[in-house]
Amino acid sequence: MQQTFLGSIRTKLIASFLIVALIPLLLLAFINKQTTEKALTDNAQQALSAAANETSNRIDAFIDANLNAVRVEALLPGLARYLSLTPKQRDDSPEMQLATETLIRLSRKDMLNIISYALLDLKGKNVLDILTLDIGKDESVQDYFNKPLQTEFSFVSSMKRSPKITDLVTLYFSSPVRNAEGDILGVLRVSYNATVVQQLVNRETERSGKKSFAILLDENNIYLAHSIAPKLLFKSIMPLPLNVVTQLQREGRLPNYPIKELTNNELKLQQALDSKQSSLIASLSGTGNQVNLIAIARLKYQPWSVLFAQPLAIALAPVEKQIRDAMFLFAFIASAVTIIAFSIGQLLTKPIIYLTNIVFQFTAGNLDIRAKVSSKDEIGQLAKSFNNMALQLQTSLETLEQRVQERTAELVIAKEKVEDANQKLEQLVNLDGLTKVANRRCFDGRLQAEWKRLVREQQPLSLILLDVDKFKSYNDYYGHLGGDDCLIRIAQTVQQTVSSSY
Repeated sequence: MQQTFLGSIRTKLIASFLIVALIPLLLLAFINKQTTEKALTDNAQQALSAAANETSNRIDAFIDANLNAVRVEALLPGLARYLSLTPKQRDDSPEMQLATETLIRLSRKDMLNIISYALLDLKGKNVLDILTLDIGKDESVQDYFNKPLQTEFSFVSSMKRSPKITDLVTLYFSSPVRNAEGDILGVLRVSYNATVVQQLVNRETERSGKKSFAILLDENNIYLAHSIAPKLLFKSIMPLPLNVVTQLQREGRLPNYPIKELTNNELKLQQALDSKQSSLIASLSGTGNQVNLIAIARLKYQPWSVLFAQPLAIALAPVEKQIRDAMFLFAFIASAVTIIAFSIGQLLTKPIIYLTNIVFQFTAGNLDIRAKVSSKDEIGQLAKSFNNMALQLQTSLETLEQRVQERTAELVIAKEKVEDANQKLEQLVNLDGLTKVANRRCFDGRLQAEWKRLVREQQPLSLILLDVDKFKSYNDYYGHLGGDDCLIRIAQTVQQTVSSSY
């Protein structure tokens, strides 16, 4: 008989041991994994948030310092005196020489990142610039010219691509230039290489965690900096309206590419920014669509966002090692439990298998076989019970066999009696009660059978008829008893005569 997978006691023991030993271990491993993942995620998120906040503070400090600096620099008297002159008075004047020296001296405070210092008159015309090629340029449409005149405060622009130098991104600081009476005479404009901001963004990535990266987005969610995917610079995370794209391209804040090449579909990130979330977990297409932990910080002086991200797999790498260790421990415990369960099962099932074989032989007909009782436990009690049952069954079978033999003998005797009675009855049926020879019934049956036989064999049939003369007179004279006796003598004589002729 075929057994199912859990048909044997040994298999059930192994399964039970494994369930009892491994389910708590699996439960503990799962709880530990969840707890560790949460702790690691929280720690990584805190590190990213700290880096994002630190970076946003650095950028804010940089902007604030330069806004204050350009505001103070715009108050220098040499600049106001130069702008107070008419265009004809400015050429080769002492005021021009002083203003030029002032601009050059100011630019030397950061020769690596400052591109130029320039003075713009009230019409937005570049009237003095350390980059002499830009002198005379009309900059009246630029926000760094219009905003200071409107607000009368210093201003910082968004990052813009240089129309002349490939891959150069500039950032402008500006402030109104006033005379001693406080009247605005023009605008002092400082052009910075935006690499300085990108460097501030990238500076904290090494301390925020392994393989972490930083992103800077402007108010339109356009990439201004990306520490590992510079190809995304000046692309928006989601498609922008056509009129906005056109305006930004005119301002030099987006390249003149087709709209489909100016966007990157990051819907989940866009939703987080719109809802002012400080963190999220999302995949970023620019980093191979891997799932990342992302922390978001916002600047104070600009509507920009600093994002620090780290691949979730990197943050949870200790969990992966923990899982591998747990799986090794799980396999070791499973192997040990299986061996122990198999040994215990072998020890427990061996007497059961022995007893099963004894029962099989007994049922096969070996009624004399008995189980050896070698223990006093439940198996030993079962063996004793089997022996008692086998003895009782053997006795019952022997008694039953004897009774069957006696009953068989009785049936044989009864059968013989019945056959004898049937034979006598047959004789009585076919013999005449007076003469004891075959009667008319026997004659009719015998005549019918002989007729059919002789017809098949094509042989003649002979029939002898005889009559007793004057029997009635004899019967009347001697009486019925004498007549009966006469008939008996005649029948016997005829029977003897016929029998002797064969």
